[in-house]
Amino acid sequence: MPKPNLLFIFTDQQRADTLRCYGNDQIQVPNLNALADESFVFENAYVSQPVCSPARATMMTGLWPHTCGVPSCNVPLPVDVPTIAEHLGDEYATAYMGKWHLGDEIFPQHGFDKWIGSEDSYRRSYSDAGRLSQHSDYHHFLLENGFEPDAVSLGKPIFSRHMAASLEEEFTKATFLGERGAQFIRESSDPPFALCVSYLEPHPPHTGPLNSLYHWWYLPTNPNFMQKPPENAPLLIRLMASYYMESEEYGYDLRTETGWRNVLARYWGNITLVDRSIGRILNALEESGKSDNTVVVFTSDHGEMMGDHGLLGKTVMYEESVKVPLVIREGYVKHSAKDHPRQHQSHRFDTDAA
Repeated sequence: MPKPNLLFIFTDQQRADTLRCYGNDQIQVPNLNALADESFVFENAYVSQPVCSPARATMMTGLWPHTCGVPSCNVPLPVDVPTIAEHLGDEYATAYMGKWHLGDEIFPQHGFDKWIGSEDSYRRSYSDAGRLSQHSDYHHFLLENGFEPDAVSLGKPIFSRHMAASLEEEFTKATFLGERGAQFIRESSDPPFALCVSYLEPHPPHTGPLNSLYHWWYLPTNPNFMQKPPENAPLLIRLMASYYMESEEYGYDLRTETGWRNVLARYWGNITLVDRSIGRILNALEESGKSDNTVVVFTSDHGEMMGDHGLLGKTVMYEESVKVPLVIREGYVKHSAKDHPRQHQSHRFDTDAA
Protein backbone atom coordinates (compact mmCIF):
# COMPACT_ATOMS: atom_id res chain seq x y z
CA MET A 1 0.00 0.00 0.00
CA PRO A 2 1.50 3.39 -0.99
CA LYS A 3 2.23 6.02 1.61
CA PRO A 4 -0.72 8.41 1.96
CA ASN A 5 -0.68 12.03 0.97
CA LEU A 6 -1.10 14.45 3.87
CA LEU A 7 -3.29 17.55 3.65
CA PHE A 8 -3.30 19.82 6.70
CA ILE A 9 -5.76 22.75 6.50
CA PHE A 10 -6.09 25.23 9.33
CA THR A 11 -7.78 28.55 9.84
CA ASP A 12 -6.92 31.36 12.23
CA GLN A 13 -9.20 32.20 15.16
CA GLN A 14 -12.08 29.86 14.32
CA ARG A 15 -13.99 28.59 17.35
CA ALA A 16 -15.39 25.09 17.49
CA ASP A 17 -19.08 25.95 17.30
CA THR A 18 -18.87 27.11 13.70
CA LEU A 19 -19.44 23.67 12.16
CA ARG A 20 -22.53 21.49 12.07
CA CYS A 21 -20.74 18.63 13.83
CA TYR A 22 -20.35 20.95 16.84
CA GLY A 23 -23.97 22.04 16.87
CA ASN A 24 -24.14 24.94 14.39
CA ASP A 25 -26.61 24.10 11.63
CA GLN A 26 -27.09 27.69 10.45
CA ILE A 27 -23.64 28.74 9.24
CA GLN A 28 -22.99 28.02 5.56
CA VAL A 29 -19.95 25.73 5.46
CA PRO A 30 -21.03 22.88 3.16
CA ASN A 31 -17.49 21.77 2.33
CA LEU A 32 -16.33 21.55 5.93
CA ASN A 33 -19.60 19.91 6.95
CA ALA A 34 -19.17 17.29 4.23
CA LEU A 35 -15.59 16.70 5.32
CA ALA A 36 -16.67 16.26 8.93
CA ASP A 37 -19.37 13.78 7.85
CA GLU A 38 -16.59 11.53 6.53
CA SER A 39 -14.14 12.17 9.35
CA PHE A 40 -13.20 11.39 12.90
CA VAL A 41 -14.57 14.33 14.88
CA PHE A 42 -12.76 15.31 18.07
CA GLU A 43 -15.36 16.76 20.42
CA ASN A 44 -12.87 18.28 22.87
CA ALA A 45 -9.87 19.64 20.98
CA TYR A 46 -7.99 22.32 22.88
CA VAL A 47 -5.01 24.41 21.79
CA SER A 48 -1.75 24.54 23.71
CA GLN A 49 -2.08 28.33 24.08
CA PRO A 50 -4.80 30.65 22.66
CA VAL A 51 -2.24 32.89 20.91
CA CYS A 52 -1.20 32.63 17.26
CA SER A 53 2.54 31.89 17.24
CA PRO A 54 2.69 29.51 20.24
CA ALA A 55 -0.32 27.52 19.02
CA ARG A 56 1.12 27.29 15.52
CA ALA A 57 4.46 26.14 16.89
CA THR A 58 2.67 23.31 18.68
CA MET A 59 0.80 22.32 15.53
CA MET A 60 3.99 22.26 13.48
CA THR A 61 6.20 20.48 16.02
CA GLY A 62 3.94 18.56 18.41
CA LEU A 63 5.67 20.30 21.34
CA TRP A 64 4.48 22.67 24.04
CA PRO A 65 5.21 26.34 23.23
CA HIS A 66 7.81 26.68 26.00
CA THR A 67 9.48 23.44 24.91
CA CYS A 68 9.90 24.45 21.26
CA GLY A 69 10.98 27.99 22.16
CA VAL A 70 7.91 29.97 21.05
CA PRO A 71 6.27 31.15 24.30
CA SER A 72 4.61 34.24 22.81
CA CYS A 73 3.58 35.91 19.56
CA ASN A 74 6.08 36.98 16.89
CA VAL A 75 8.80 34.67 18.22
CA PRO A 76 10.52 32.69 15.42
CA LEU A 77 10.57 28.92 15.59
CA PRO A 78 14.24 27.98 16.27
CA VAL A 79 15.99 26.41 13.30
CA ASP A 80 16.99 23.35 15.34
CA VAL A 81 13.39 22.46 16.28
CA PRO A 82 12.04 20.09 13.61
CA THR A 83 8.56 20.39 12.14
CA ILE A 84 6.36 17.64 10.76
CA ALA A 85 7.85 18.30 7.31
CA GLU A 86 11.37 17.67 8.59
CA HIS A 87 10.28 14.43 10.23
CA LEU A 88 8.85 13.25 6.91
CA GLY A 89 12.18 13.73 5.15
CA ASP A 90 12.79 13.21 1.44
CA GLU A 91 10.02 10.63 1.08
CA TYR A 92 7.48 13.44 0.68
CA ALA A 93 7.13 16.46 -1.56
CA THR A 94 6.33 19.19 0.97
CA ALA A 95 4.61 22.56 0.59
CA TYR A 96 3.42 25.32 2.90
CA MET A 97 0.93 27.99 1.83
CA GLY A 98 -0.42 30.97 3.73
CA LYS A 99 0.17 32.46 7.14
CA TRP A 100 3.18 31.12 9.05
CA HIS A 101 3.79 33.57 11.91
CA LEU A 102 6.89 31.75 13.12
CA GLY A 103 9.63 33.93 11.66
CA ASP A 104 10.89 34.71 8.12
CA GLU A 105 7.28 34.68 7.03
CA ILE A 106 7.49 34.29 3.26
CA PHE A 107 10.65 32.20 2.88
CA PRO A 108 10.95 28.38 2.55
CA GLN A 109 12.13 26.76 5.77
CA HIS A 110 11.78 23.89 8.23
CA GLY A 111 11.55 21.14 5.64
CA PHE A 112 8.92 22.71 3.38
CA ASP A 113 10.32 22.78 -0.14
CA LYS A 114 7.58 24.79 -1.84
CA TRP A 115 6.39 27.96 -0.14
CA ILE A 116 3.53 30.30 -1.05
CA GLY A 117 3.48 33.33 1.25
CA SER A 118 0.43 35.51 1.86
CA GLU A 119 1.44 37.85 4.69
CA ASP A 120 3.62 40.98 4.52
CA SER A 121 2.73 42.13 8.04
CA TYR A 122 5.56 40.35 9.86
CA ARG A 123 8.54 41.96 8.15
CA ARG A 124 10.03 43.07 11.48
CA SER A 125 10.59 39.41 12.32
CA TYR A 126 12.83 38.68 9.32
CA SER A 127 16.20 37.25 10.28
CA ASP A 128 18.10 39.23 7.64
CA ALA A 129 17.53 42.87 6.67
CA GLY A 130 18.40 41.90 3.09
CA ARG A 131 15.12 40.06 2.89
CA LEU A 132 13.08 43.22 3.35
CA SER A 133 13.19 43.88 -0.39
CA GLN A 134 11.07 40.80 -1.07
CA HIS A 135 7.29 40.49 -0.94
CA SER A 136 4.85 37.63 -0.61
CA ASP A 137 3.37 35.68 -3.52
CA TYR A 138 0.00 37.18 -2.67
CA HIS A 139 1.48 40.69 -2.94
CA HIS A 140 2.65 39.93 -6.47
CA PHE A 141 -0.71 38.37 -7.31
CA LEU A 142 -2.46 41.63 -6.42
CA LEU A 143 0.06 43.67 -8.41
CA GLU A 144 -0.50 41.45 -11.44
CA ASN A 145 -4.22 42.12 -11.14
CA GLY A 146 -3.78 45.88 -11.17
CA PHE A 147 -4.02 46.75 -7.48
CA GLU A 148 -1.79 49.34 -5.82
CA PRO A 149 -0.38 48.95 -2.28
CA ASP A 150 -2.04 51.18 0.29
CA ALA A 151 0.49 51.01 3.13
CA VAL A 152 4.21 51.14 3.88
CA SER A 153 6.23 48.76 6.08
CA LEU A 154 9.90 49.37 6.83
CA GLY A 155 10.20 51.58 3.78
CA LYS A 156 8.47 49.25 1.33
CA PRO A 157 4.92 49.45 -0.05
CA ILE A 158 2.60 46.65 1.05
CA PHE A 159 -1.09 45.82 0.94
CA SER A 160 -2.69 46.30 4.34
CA ARG A 161 -4.80 43.51 5.75
CA HIS A 162 -7.84 45.75 5.69
CA MET A 163 -7.46 46.47 1.98
CA ALA A 164 -6.87 42.82 1.10
CA ALA A 165 -9.88 41.72 3.13
CA SER A 166 -12.08 44.34 1.45
CA LEU A 167 -11.46 43.10 -2.09
CA GLU A 168 -13.89 41.11 -4.20
CA GLU A 169 -13.93 37.40 -3.40
CA GLU A 170 -11.77 36.31 -6.32
CA PHE A 171 -8.89 38.50 -5.08
CA THR A 172 -9.00 37.65 -1.36
CA LYS A 173 -6.26 35.71 0.40
CA ALA A 174 -8.67 32.84 0.96
CA THR A 175 -9.45 32.40 -2.73
CA PHE A 176 -5.79 32.85 -3.65
CA LEU A 177 -4.73 30.05 -1.30
CA GLY A 178 -7.54 27.78 -2.45
CA GLU A 179 -6.45 28.14 -6.07
CA ARG A 180 -2.77 27.60 -5.27
CA GLY A 181 -3.50 24.60 -3.06
CA ALA A 182 -5.70 23.02 -5.73
CA GLN A 183 -3.03 23.63 -8.38
CA PHE A 184 -0.36 21.96 -6.24
CA ILE A 185 -2.54 18.87 -5.74
CA ARG A 186 -3.39 18.56 -9.44
CA GLU A 187 0.26 18.86 -10.44
CA SER A 188 1.65 16.49 -7.81
CA SER A 189 2.70 12.97 -8.72
CA ASP A 190 5.41 10.84 -7.10
CA PRO A 191 6.52 11.06 -4.33
CA PRO A 192 3.47 11.50 -2.04
CA PHE A 193 2.84 15.08 -0.96
CA ALA A 194 2.44 16.79 2.40
CA LEU A 195 0.63 20.10 1.97
CA CYS A 196 -0.19 22.65 4.70
CA VAL A 197 -2.66 25.41 3.81
CA SER A 198 -2.95 28.08 6.49
CA TYR A 199 -5.66 30.76 6.24
CA LEU A 200 -5.65 34.16 7.92
CA GLU A 201 -9.45 34.27 8.03
CA PRO A 202 -11.60 34.52 10.13
CA HIS A 203 -8.92 36.39 12.11
CA PRO A 204 -9.46 40.18 12.01
CA PRO A 205 -9.96 42.38 10.13
CA HIS A 206 -13.64 41.61 10.56
CA THR A 207 -14.60 42.56 7.04
CA GLY A 208 -14.85 40.80 3.71
CA PRO A 209 -16.85 40.28 0.53
CA LEU A 210 -19.49 38.28 2.43
CA ASN A 211 -20.24 40.94 5.06
CA SER A 212 -23.92 40.92 4.13
CA LEU A 213 -24.40 37.17 3.80
CA TYR A 214 -25.86 36.78 7.30
CA HIS A 215 -28.56 38.92 8.85
CA TRP A 216 -27.23 40.02 12.22
CA TRP A 217 -30.52 39.62 14.08
CA TYR A 218 -31.06 35.92 13.38
CA LEU A 219 -27.66 34.61 14.46
CA PRO A 220 -27.76 32.25 17.46
CA THR A 221 -25.78 33.28 20.54
CA ASN A 222 -24.70 31.62 23.78
CA PRO A 223 -26.27 32.43 27.17
CA ASN A 224 -23.11 34.31 28.16
CA PHE A 225 -23.21 36.56 25.09
CA MET A 226 -22.57 40.15 26.23
CA GLN A 227 -22.51 38.97 29.86
CA LYS A 228 -19.70 40.64 31.78
CA PRO A 229 -17.52 38.33 33.88
CA PRO A 230 -18.56 38.04 37.55
CA GLU A 231 -16.81 39.98 40.30
CA ASN A 232 -14.76 36.94 41.30
CA ALA A 233 -13.27 36.66 37.81
CA PRO A 234 -9.60 37.66 37.39
CA LEU A 235 -9.09 41.41 37.31
CA LEU A 236 -7.54 41.27 33.83
CA ILE A 237 -10.61 39.51 32.43
CA ARG A 238 -12.93 42.09 34.00
CA LEU A 239 -10.84 44.96 32.64
CA MET A 240 -10.81 43.46 29.16
CA ALA A 241 -14.59 43.02 29.16
CA SER A 242 -15.10 46.59 30.40
CA TYR A 243 -12.88 47.85 27.60
CA TYR A 244 -14.51 45.87 24.79
CA MET A 245 -18.06 46.63 25.88
CA GLU A 246 -17.34 50.36 25.70
CA SER A 247 -15.55 50.27 22.34
CA GLU A 248 -16.19 50.01 18.60
CA GLU A 249 -15.25 47.38 16.04
CA TYR A 250 -15.35 48.40 12.40
CA GLY A 251 -17.69 51.22 13.31
CA TYR A 252 -20.11 49.02 15.25
CA ASP A 253 -20.96 50.15 18.76
CA LEU A 254 -20.10 47.29 21.13
CA ARG A 255 -22.17 48.90 23.86
CA THR A 256 -25.17 47.53 21.99
CA GLU A 257 -26.39 44.08 21.02
CA THR A 258 -26.83 45.30 17.45
CA GLY A 259 -23.14 46.20 17.30
CA TRP A 260 -21.95 42.83 18.61
CA ARG A 261 -24.28 40.91 16.32
CA ASN A 262 -23.07 42.79 13.25
CA VAL A 263 -19.47 41.87 14.05
CA LEU A 264 -20.57 38.27 14.58
CA ALA A 265 -22.26 38.28 11.16
CA ARG A 266 -19.03 39.43 9.54
CA TYR A 267 -17.08 36.76 11.41
CA TRP A 268 -19.43 34.11 10.05
CA GLY A 269 -19.09 35.61 6.56
CA ASN A 270 -15.33 35.13 6.60
CA ILE A 271 -15.73 31.54 7.77
CA THR A 272 -17.99 30.89 4.79
CA LEU A 273 -15.38 32.57 2.58
CA VAL A 274 -12.76 30.11 3.81
CA ASP A 275 -15.14 27.17 3.33
CA ARG A 276 -15.54 28.07 -0.33
CA SER A 277 -11.77 28.11 -0.72
CA ILE A 278 -11.39 24.77 1.03
CA GLY A 279 -13.97 23.41 -1.40
CA ARG A 280 -11.56 24.16 -4.25
CA ILE A 281 -8.84 22.14 -2.55
CA LEU A 282 -11.06 19.17 -1.71
CA ASN A 283 -12.50 19.18 -5.25
CA ALA A 284 -8.96 19.02 -6.63
CA LEU A 285 -8.35 15.94 -4.50
CA GLU A 286 -11.46 14.26 -5.89
CA GLU A 287 -10.94 15.27 -9.51
CA SER A 288 -7.29 14.16 -9.51
CA GLY A 289 -8.16 10.78 -8.02
CA LYS A 290 -6.02 11.38 -4.93
CA SER A 291 -8.78 11.58 -2.32
CA ASP A 292 -8.75 7.91 -1.41
CA ASN A 293 -5.07 8.05 -0.58
CA THR A 294 -4.98 11.37 1.29
CA VAL A 295 -5.33 11.98 5.02
CA VAL A 296 -7.06 15.33 5.54
CA VAL A 297 -6.81 17.25 8.82
CA PHE A 298 -8.78 20.41 9.51
CA THR A 299 -8.41 22.56 12.63
CA SER A 300 -7.66 26.11 13.82
CA ASP A 301 -4.88 27.66 15.89
CA HIS A 302 -7.31 29.01 18.54
CA GLY A 303 -10.84 30.26 18.96
CA GLU A 304 -12.57 33.63 19.24
CA MET A 305 -14.67 35.09 22.06
CA MET A 306 -16.94 37.13 19.74
CA GLY A 307 -18.98 38.75 22.50
CA ASP A 308 -19.18 35.84 24.93
CA HIS A 309 -18.34 37.06 28.46
CA GLY A 310 -18.20 40.54 26.91
CA LEU A 311 -14.89 39.81 25.20
CA LEU A 312 -13.51 40.01 21.67
CA GLY A 313 -10.51 38.10 20.35
CA LYS A 314 -8.60 35.31 22.09
CA THR A 315 -5.72 35.06 24.65
CA VAL A 316 -8.02 34.03 27.51
CA MET A 317 -8.73 30.57 28.90
CA TYR A 318 -12.45 30.55 28.26
CA GLU A 319 -13.83 27.63 26.23
CA GLU A 320 -14.60 29.87 23.25
CA SER A 321 -10.95 30.88 23.05
CA VAL A 322 -9.16 27.57 23.62
CA LYS A 323 -11.50 25.02 22.00
CA VAL A 324 -11.20 24.48 18.25
CA PRO A 325 -12.66 22.25 15.56
CA LEU A 326 -10.61 19.17 14.76
CA VAL A 327 -11.65 16.63 12.13
CA ILE A 328 -9.46 14.00 10.49
CA ARG A 329 -10.47 12.08 7.38
CA GLU A 330 -8.51 8.94 6.70
CA GLY A 331 -8.37 8.57 2.95
CA TYR A 332 -9.41 4.94 2.77
CA VAL A 333 -12.69 5.56 4.64
CA LYS A 334 -14.38 6.71 1.44
CA HIS A 335 -12.92 3.81 -0.52
CA SER A 336 -14.09 1.18 1.95
CA ALA A 337 -17.48 2.85 2.17
CA LYS A 338 -18.28 1.61 -1.33
CA ASP A 339 -18.54 -1.89 0.09
CA HIS A 340 -19.53 -0.93 3.64
CA PRO A 341 -21.90 2.05 3.52
CA ARG A 342 -22.22 2.19 7.30
CA GLN A 343 -18.57 3.23 7.51
CA HIS A 344 -19.28 6.34 5.46
CA GLN A 345 -20.00 8.52 8.47
CA SER A 346 -18.23 10.54 11.12
CA HIS A 347 -16.79 8.98 14.27
CA ARG A 348 -16.73 11.04 17.43
CA PHE A 349 -14.04 11.11 20.08
CA ASP A 350 -14.56 12.57 23.53
CA THR A 351 -10.89 12.66 24.42
CA ASP A 352 -8.98 15.92 24.80
CA ALA A 353 -6.53 16.81 22.03
CA ALA A 354 -4.02 19.56 22.75
